[in-house]
Amino acid sequence: MAAEAVTEGTLALKILRQITVHGFKAPYEEAAVRSFLDSAIPRTRVLIEMRQNASDQAAIQKLASLMLKLLSDILEHHPFSFGPLVASTLQLIDNLILNDSGCSLLFERAAVQLLNLLKGILLCSEFKSDAFPAGQQAQQAKSQFFTPQMLQALCQRLVARFLPLSQDELKQWAEDAEAFAADEGGECWRYALRPCVESCFVALFKEYNSHMVPPLIQMMQSNLSPTTPILLKEAIYTAVGLVSYELYDEVDFDSWFRGPLREELACTQADYRIIRRRIAWLLGQWSSVKLSPDLRPLLYSTQMTLLSGGEDMAVRLAAAQSLRNSLDDFDFSPEQIEPILGDCFNLLLTLLRDARECDSKMRVLSVASFVVERVGQAVRPHAAALVQCLPQLWAENHPMLRAAVAGALVPLVSALGPDHNQLSNFLLPVVETATNINEEAHVYLLEDGLDLWLCIMENVAQMSPQLLMLWPRVATLMEMTTEHMQICLQLTKAYLLLAPTQFLENHGRTLVHLLNDIMVDIKPEGQLQILRLVELIQRAEPAAMSILQPLVCRVICSVLQGDALPLLMALQLSVLARLLLDAQNVIAESINSIAQISGETPDAVLQRVLEVWLYSMNIITQPERRKLLALALVTLLAADDRRFCGILLAVAEVLNDVHGPQGDTLLLGSIALEEDSCEEDSTEFERRRKRLSLTDPVYLRVLATALQEQLDRLKRQVGQQTWLQLVSSVDVETLQQVRNFVTLD
Repeated sequence: MAAEAVTEGTLALKILRQITVHGFKAPYEEAAVRSFLDSAIPRTRVLIEMRQNASDQAAIQKLASLMLKLLSDILEHHPFSFGPLVASTLQLIDNLILNDSGCSLLFERAAVQLLNLLKGILLCSEFKSDAFPAGQQAQQAKSQFFTPQMLQALCQRLVARFLPLSQDELKQWAEDAEAFAADEGGECWRYALRPCVESCFVALFKEYNSHMVPPLIQMMQSNLSPTTPILLKEAIYTAVGLVSYELYDEVDFDSWFRGPLREELACTQADYRIIRRRIAWLLGQWSSVKLSPDLRPLLYSTQMTLLSGGEDMAVRLAAAQSLRNSLDDFDFSPEQIEPILGDCFNLLLTLLRDARECDSKMRVLSVASFVVERVGQAVRPHAAALVQCLPQLWAENHPMLRAAVAGALVPLVSALGPDHNQLSNFLLPVVETATNINEEAHVYLLEDGLDLWLCIMENVAQMSPQLLMLWPRVATLMEMTTEHMQICLQLTKAYLLLAPTQFLENHGRTLVHLLNDIMVDIKPEGQLQILRLVELIQRAEPAAMSILQPLVCRVICSVLQGDALPLLMALQLSVLARLLLDAQNVIAESINSIAQISGETPDAVLQRVLEVWLYSMNIITQPERRKLLALALVTLLAADDRRFCGILLAVAEVLNDVHGPQGDTLLLGSIALEEDSCEEDSTEFERRRKRLSLTDPVYLRVLATALQEQLDRLKRQVGQQTWLQLVSSVDVETLQQVRNFVTLD
């Protein structure tokens, strides 16, 4: 075939592929397209056969790949148009994958594309329904092709021909073990042969489990002897690990692990590194599927042996990932690994130092970080080595590696708790660098840096000047974008709980003005988060409520509109309620400001607020908030008797909700809070939060007592005659409810 003809054919096929895939709603229904697609499969076979003897193999290979790409695109974008092509496509796969002569003609890219077509046909949801003619055609073609004999042949072919390590892979291993062991991840099955074969094998097992299991078990049982070729045995172990869940009832992994696998790990022949690497991976695959708890210590000990410095680098990296998979188990028990935890960290850190590639270091660091996360406080006796290693990795100044270091510090700080002070000289510079948006590397570091910062704030025992000086970066981030709004608000809450007076003196007004600006056009979900922060300011530092006035005005205006969602309305009224309880001057100034703008009297604004407030009591369901709002309403009884009936009814309903046989149930609930406040496992943040809860009026004040005090005050204030008129204006049912809790006479 002339070079010009091949070039022109390639260009024409590119154009036809775009037109066919993107130019028709149902390509196969068009006669010209149908003719073109019907001829594509036999022409693909011809091109692959021609390639072997062609002078320009690369050009023919490109043309054949493009033809297979056309079929793949039709299957992906127009599955119903591919239905009539399923039978001929499966036949092509049979000729080129299962047939020895055809397989010898294949080049790697074509093998990848054919196996992806096979996988696509297997998993296509449109081909599993017979509601459409194309689905019926596909189902018929699949049932005729995937016979028990064909599935057995596919299993044997994939395991024996495509899963064994190739000579190129073995050469790469010998030259650069780290590059060989690199985790490709993502959608590498689209273009790389090994991931493609593995994903196709798994798809076959999921679709035809009952027919695929027997041939694989037979291959496994007949190739366990020492005389089995190493590459074939490694391929079989790979297959058994890929479909471990499907083989749950067929493989006694406990016996296999205790016997043949451990015997093979003891073999010191140079070539047996191939088997040791695969067994290391296999242990990680099966440990969460079928392994007795009493074998866990033996599993960890075996993985430590495979991590040792005398092993090949690829084996050690596989063992590290295997360890991570073993710990990522629902039934994991830290006590089983604690005896060898010191050795575990020493081996992982040694591997970390021995690794040259950044990708390898990141993977090993991820494993070490996960071990810390899983064992928690048990890491404290062994943390010194990790504390010493992390600054060295940070100093390498690679953005991705630095991100991994920042991520690894999070579980370490969490596990060390207040003892993380040994890292203090390192932690704050890391946070400063990671959150510096003027540095290009912040795009890699910011998310992990914020997580680390929050973890530090949740575990630190006291505020430091350096921490206090860092907070303006939170304000900068919140001004720039709402992407990190949630964690920025969490950080601010942590600052408030740690040192409310100190924080608000330095940053309070900046924070309030920032929140006020954000509230202008933020969604209700964001408003909820901001109002929770505002309420925390009120609870943590009641004396500083005056700085909230700009936000209070906005809250009152929102309440007056009366159209907020129940959860948002509850928070807005809670903010106002805490002002009524602890800072009435702030709410009075805010109402005066709104009255001046609207041209109303302050009293008229207050009455409108109370109207919405009393109406909203019925849509607020949380008992704590209902009691808080009732406590605030009670304070208004003596100040203004015009809402006497409405307030008395609302408070009576809340009293019925929060009072039990032994009195105020929420007051009693504070006893439980006090008992829980000294939990050893809780963070400093949680302990501070619980201590703050103990000072909340909701848990300290008895609503019935507060109501009685205000009623007595009102009675003295208005006199007996007016008092009796007020009481007589209340309906009988409400009076009966109120008299269950207070005295009105």
